[in-house]
Amino acid sequence: MYEYYDNELGSILIKPNVRAKKLIARRKGGEIYLTVPYGFDFKRLPQILDEMRPRLIKVAVNAKPLITEESVIDTFTFQARISRTDKMKNVQMRLRDGELMVFIPDGLDMMDRQLQDRIKDMVRSVLRHEAKRVLPQKVAFWAKEFNLQFSQVKINKSTTRWGSCSLQKNVNLSLYLMLLPERLIDYVVLHELAHTVEMNHGEKFWELLSKLCGEDARAVSRSVRKFNSPAYNLIKP
Repeated sequence: MYEYYDNELGSILIKPNVRAKKLIARRKGGEIYLTVPYGFDFKRLPQILDEMRPRLIKVAVNAKPLITEESVIDTFTFQARISRTDKMKNVQMRLRDGELMVFIPDGLDMMDRQLQDRIKDMVRSVLRHEAKRVLPQKVAFWAKEFNLQFSQVKINKSTTRWGSCSLQKNVNLSLYLMLLPERLIDYVVLHELAHTVEMNHGEKFWELLSKLCGEDARAVSRSVRKFNSPAYNLIKP
């Protein structure tokens, strides 16, 4: 399998197949998979891509969005931006007063996949740091407010759930929780703390959580599920 990067289409993985009689394009995740006949002349690839571009754009419509110089990544405690510079040779970052600046040396191509991954890794590292600083304080605050007991708080990188609570009353929270509005962050924290009392999602659980939230917990839960974070779409793995 070979990889080719196109500025408009993104990453294209090319797989020769002895049974293929024509070019077949499919999308998997954020990448285009292009099956080509065995013995395909790769020198023709740029021309082939130009001919197939309208169709490939449709295939790539759900590809991962790219971070550009105009991108603004909003989180609960900071806002990340890109800044071009001619004073640095390497990609660097600076977090100050709630603003994360990622400095990109002049001459580097923002569309380069490795550079995109480097920028995302940087933002995620700061997000993890901030999550470890802020979220345990949130849990402690609300636990004290409602006289609830928990063992410890762990921060993970889950992309499938915002949080969970173990039988040992360990509260686990995703670092990506920091990309939600504060009201929804607090809801997730209260949701997991409610599980220190009611481990299932029965009626007693929802009654308790509604009391903690001061509103219909099921309605807030729907808001969490429906919330679309542009920042998450940009930096998710």
